[in-house]
Amino acid sequence: MSLLTRKMLHNLTALTELSSEISSTHKFEEVTRTSLHTLLGALAIPRGAIARFSNTPRQLKLVAAKGLAGAVGKRISLGRDEVDKLAARARPIGLQAERNGLAHFVTRNGELLGRLRAHTLAPMVVHGELMGLIFLSEKFTGEPYTDDDIEIVNTISRHIAIAFHNHRLLVASKRKAEENRRLYREMRQIYHDTVRAFGAAIDLKDAYTSGHSDRVAKYSEAIAREMGITGQELEHIGVAAYLHDIGKIVVDRAIINNPRPLTEREFAELNKHVSTGYEILSHIRHPWKEIAYMTKCHHEKVDGTGYPGGLRGDEIPLGSKIVTLADSFDAMMTDRPYRSRLPLDRALSDLQRNAGKQFDVGVVAAFCRLLLKEISGAARERVFIPQIGIKFDRENITGALNSMLADFDGAPLQG
Repeated sequence: MSLLTRKMLHNLTALTELSSEISSTHKFEEVTRTSLHTLLGALAIPRGAIARFSNTPRQLKLVAAKGLAGAVGKRISLGRDEVDKLAARARPIGLQAERNGLAHFVTRNGELLGRLRAHTLAPMVVHGELMGLIFLSEKFTGEPYTDDDIEIVNTISRHIAIAFHNHRLLVASKRKAEENRRLYREMRQIYHDTVRAFGAAIDLKDAYTSGHSDRVAKYSEAIAREMGITGQELEHIGVAAYLHDIGKIVVDRAIINNPRPLTEREFAELNKHVSTGYEILSHIRHPWKEIAYMTKCHHEKVDGTGYPGGLRGDEIPLGSKIVTLADSFDAMMTDRPYRSRLPLDRALSDLQRNAGKQFDVGVVAAFCRLLLKEISGAARERVFIPQIGIKFDRENITGALNSMLADFDGAPLQG
C-alpha cells in the first residue's frame, strides 16, 4: 500500500470517526475537543484551537485547544467588517498571506496567535452565518499545506460548523421552551389565583362561611386523589369546588345570612344558585363547560331526590359527587345561622346514613380512608384535621370509620 493510499485511508477514517462523534449524544464540549484532535491528527498538526462565535457581543471564545495551555475560555473581539469577511470566505485562509483582508485582526491578536503559532485560519460558516474559527499551526514536518490538506480542513470545518449550528439551534430551542414553560406557569398561577379570588368573593356574601370555598376545594382534591384521579380531571374538580357556589353572587345577602328557617319562597330563591352558576360559567370556553356542569350538579343526590335535575347514580358527574360530600362535610363542621357545628361522630353518622342516598358510596369510602390516614399520621398532607381540630375521641372515631368502610365493602358502588 502506497504512502498516498495510507494517508487517504487515514483521512477517510478520521472523517468517519468525526461524523460519528458529531451525530452522537456526547456533551458538546467533548465533541468539539474530539473534532479538533481528529483534524490535527489527520494532518499531523501539533497545535490548534477551535473558537465559537457569538453575535452579542461580537466575539470568539476558544472552546477547545491543543498545544496551548490555558487557552480555552479566552475571548477574541471581532469587528463587524471582519465578521463579514470571514463569513464570506469559503476556504481556509493563510495568515501569512499579504492580501487576506485580516491584517488588523492578526495585529490585534498577535500575542495569542503567536502562542498558537497560527498558520492557517478556517472559518466555519453555515448558510452564510459565521459559526466560529479553527486556528491551525504549521505541520510537524514544516511542509506546506497541500490542496488535499486544504480540502480535508475544509471538509472537517464544515462538519464542525454544522455541529455548532445545530447546538446553537438546540440552545435557542431550550431557552424558548423554558421561557414558554415559565409563561405557562405564570398563566396557570394567575388562573388559579383568579379562581381563588372568585371563591373568596362568593364567601364574603355569607358571614358564616369564611374560607368555605377554599376548604371545599382542598377536600375535593384530596378525595379525588384518594380515588386515583389525576391530571386535568383533578384540576377541573378543584376549580369546580372553588366555584360551586358562584351563583350565590346574585342571591340576596339577607336570605344567605337568615338566622331563622327559610320560607318556601326563600328556599326556591336560594336553590336557583346552581342554575345561575351554570349560566355564568358555561359561557366560558372549554374546559369550563365540564366545570360548569359539575357545579350545576353539586346538589344532585345519587337516589334522584336532589336538584335541579333530579339526576341519579351515574347520571351525576363523579366530580359533582365529590364536591357534594366536601361541601356537606364542611357545612357540618362549621357554625351556620341555624345551628352550631356538629361533633365529628355525628357528622360521620350523617355521612353513613346518607351513603347511597345523598352521597356516592365510593366517595364516602374514599373520604373515610383519607381521614383514617390523617388520624394515623400516614397521610402526606392533612386537609381535614385542621378544620376538625384535635378534640375528638380518636379510638371511637377510628372504630367508626373502619365500621363504615366494612359496611361499604359489600355495598354496590354508585356510578
